[in-house]
Amino acid sequence: MSVEQLTAPTEHPAYKDFAEVVATVIAPRAVEVDGSAIPHSHLEALREVGYFSWPVPVEHGGTGLPAAVKNAADDLLFGTDPSTALGLSQHAGPIGQILTSKTPAALALLPALARGERIGGAGFAQIRHWPSKSSTTATKVAGGYRIDGIVRWLSGWGLVDTAWLGAVDEANHTYVFGVGDLTQPGITPEPLRLAAVQGSRTVSLRLHGYFLPDEFITEVVDIDAWDATDGTVHPNERHKKPEAAKYPAAGPVGLARAALRDALVAHPDEPSLLALASAVEKAAVTPLPEPYWRAQLDQLAVRATTAALVAGGGQSLVIDSIAQVRARAALFLQVRGLSPKVRTARFERLAS
Repeated sequence: MSVEQLTAPTEHPAYKDFAEVVATVIAPRAVEVDGSAIPHSHLEALREVGYFSWPVPVEHGGTGLPAAVKNAADDLLFGTDPSTALGLSQHAGPIGQILTSKTPAALALLPALARGERIGGAGFAQIRHWPSKSSTTATKVAGGYRIDGIVRWLSGWGLVDTAWLGAVDEANHTYVFGVGDLTQPGITPEPLRLAAVQGSRTVSLRLHGYFLPDEFITEVVDIDAWDATDGTVHPNERHKKPEAAKYPAAGPVGLARAALRDALVAHPDEPSLLALASAVEKAAVTPLPEPYWRAQLDQLAVRATTAALVAGGGQSLVIDSIAQVRARAALFLQVRGLSPKVRTARFERLAS
């Protein structure tokens, strides 16, 4: 076992450097960013501490940081500034697709992604609504696929330029996934007005004849086969040996911890707050089969951020209060990654 594996994630030097940037650069502007947009200076600060190199293996120019460290760092970022977290933490998505496909042209993108010269994002959730709702469609053409339709949700627009895209090839009953260059023709962004994480630079993309070359196609998979595991494993984990998730999806634990920390500063001896904090920590290290672990933690985030609103009283609803930013972000978690299995798990949790 390596020294890094023996080190607590928050004691890792990379985490400490990251936490310093979060505390000094990102935290002071969190409320401002929630109502505007992630500034380029945030991206530059994260680039300087190597954040974008973490998911890239060393042999491809990255640092190959332990997953536990990145998970802890992303939770810290979500608890501090949910919009920045949403906009930039999906950088690992296309990297995972590239590493699975192993196509030479896609692998050649990894050094630039590690340096933060290219920033990754994701835009494939719309395929989950097919065929009940229109989706992006993929049509095989010479040298690749023509992609048409609407990517309903892509965060980080204006910062993200390398996206994990998904579309439906209706003729062949397959999903087509690839890594797209968002600077190429055929893309029109449509900004979304969101009630939460508004600063995340989230847009819908209208694709008209967007060309995705074969060398950047990462997977073509039967629709039924993909749907069978969607919500139970992360899409980038489908090809690995099935095992229980080791770490929860970043977001809910970070939001809950940050909210309860502030609540306990105001009411340090409140037994119910202490009990809720204990429940969060226990749930964070007690995996459940997915999607039930995600549903449990996301609901705890709603409870914890609501408790912080109560702790702060009416002042919590003032627009410059971080408490209301976190509470709205916790509601956003309820619709993130909303596959049919995830939706059912959330309904069951809410009804219990």
